[in-house]
Amino acid sequence: MTSVLHLALPKLYSLVILSVLLISSGIASLTTQRVFAPTIKTLRSSEAGYKIDYTNKTSLNVEGILGFWTVPIIRVPNASDVSLVFESLTVGFGADYISIGTSQFAESNGTVKYRAFYANLPENTSQSPVRITDLNGMVGPGTRIGAQILKIASDTWEIDMITPQTSFSLNLVHASSLHVAQWLVQSLTDGSVPLANFNFVSFDHANATINGVSTRLNLLDNERLRLFDQSNNCNLADTESITASGDSFTVDFVRAAPPCPVPQALPQVQTQNQTKPPQIINDSLTILLAAGGFLVAGVVITILSAALISARRKNIPSESTTPALTSMNALCKKCSSTLKPNARFCDNCGQAVL
Repeated sequence: MTSVLHLALPKLYSLVILSVLLISSGIASLTTQRVFAPTIKTLRSSEAGYKIDYTNKTSLNVEGILGFWTVPIIRVPNASDVSLVFESLTVGFGADYISIGTSQFAESNGTVKYRAFYANLPENTSQSPVRITDLNGMVGPGTRIGAQILKIASDTWEIDMITPQTSFSLNLVHASSLHVAQWLVQSLTDGSVPLANFNFVSFDHANATINGVSTRLNLLDNERLRLFDQSNNCNLADTESITASGDSFTVDFVRAAPPCPVPQALPQVQTQNQTKPPQIINDSLTILLAAGGFLVAGVVITILSAALISARRKNIPSESTTPALTSMNALCKKCSSTLKPNARFCDNCGQAVL
């Protein structure tokens, strides 16, 4: 009896903590502000969300992951195509991981199936992912979900999921050490099924346990993931920055599948060998500048004309400054000879006129 109680207590504690966080996360999500937080890098991936990766730091072991989200309302495709999306918490990577989450599958007849699942590879490869039948009908659109994956022994992990109505808990055997934690939104990685239109999914209380210490997302070496198609050219879902709380973020739907719009060409950079293209000016501004130019030119022409006329007047001799000698009786001072009309000096002696 004691051993049974000892094994049951961790599950009880986990579910109680998840229940408290489920209520508080619902309140916190209403007041969360979206601001930028430090992120190591942004990667193109087959998933969208955030990842903690200590693969190159084997001394750092991921021993737990926690997160909450709201099941999205799926928009049924107009055509007869099916579509799929699922949200999950994952510890590990590649073919060595444990995962728990929710999925939404839109069928061609307009029906959307909302389910919960878990996976454990490589220990349970043939059966993963496993549908959690205990949560049938409990993970519909708009349902608040709390989940965690927690290492409780050297080769034993506990997975938990809680909803406002019920909960699920299970122990799994997984022998290897894990170094990656992920909060994900994705579809099938091979692209065989289009991504369902989920509008957006917001995660909160995103925490990971590293070497026994639980830490919120923004204090860990996090990487932001952007969901692209197999060609790595078409963005299907985008991940926003971590919010001011440090443990919340949102993934936004972009498109279900390729093709993607062709990006517009970037403007060419000006070089020394290139001639600068003529500047395009607004029509109204052109008219205004032209009118102002004509007005200024008119003023300048008027001033120049007045200056030229004034200068010409100064160069024309007047009768007052140079009196004409019209008298025929003008005489020389020295020889008293008669001078020619308008003469000033005597031709004979060179003396001035009387």
